[in-house]
Amino acid sequence: MAEKTTNISLRIPEEYRKRLQLQAENKGLSFNAHVLRVLEIHLMSSGFGPTAQTSSTGRLFQIRCEPHIDNVDETTWAFFIDEPKYEKERAYYSLGIGRTILRDWQVKDKATVSKEIGLALLGFYNRKGMELDRLVWNQYPGPDDDGRRVLQVAEVPETLEQFMDLLMTDQWVDKFVEQSEKSQDIRRGRPESALYR
Repeated sequence: MAEKTTNISLRIPEEYRKRLQLQAENKGLSFNAHVLRVLEIHLMSSGFGPTAQTSSTGRLFQIRCEPHIDNVDETTWAFFIDEPKYEKERAYYSLGIGRTILRDWQVKDKATVSKEIGLALLGFYNRKGMELDRLVWNQYPGPDDDGRRVLQVAEVPETLEQFMDLLMTDQWVDKFVEQSEKSQDIRRGRPESALYR
């Protein structure tokens, strides 16, 4: 089902319109699509990333997050994937960014950017048709680290904007992600019968 849209009239300086039009043409996008992308990037970088996702199978997931690790090696957030229909936490992921990326991207607010990248990644996986409670990463060995993902410099382009472009156009490839047959909470011992009470 298509998202609801609203027509608005926006007054912007001619210089901005020309710049946006040129950027849109260089990216092969319509002017409208480019303005929406710029707005989405701004909203995410301002802390307004989507915290609810509906999967391709119609399941609603609510995403809670809190700071997890902030040291010289990485800045990582914990993302809790809840399924409101059953009032259950279905998965817990640790998603972060390595320090070299943060330095190369000249990030000043590591915590905010790391949180928004985590939310953008979850949105990316969801758009790819993956159930958010069934994600598994094989970046680190061991079953306790199958929910841990830390982006490293070799996996991303030179700028944050380029990376967000790849995610939003579903062109990035995560070589470490898989989808399990079962949700993380079931894999880690919750009986399936507990989902419905």
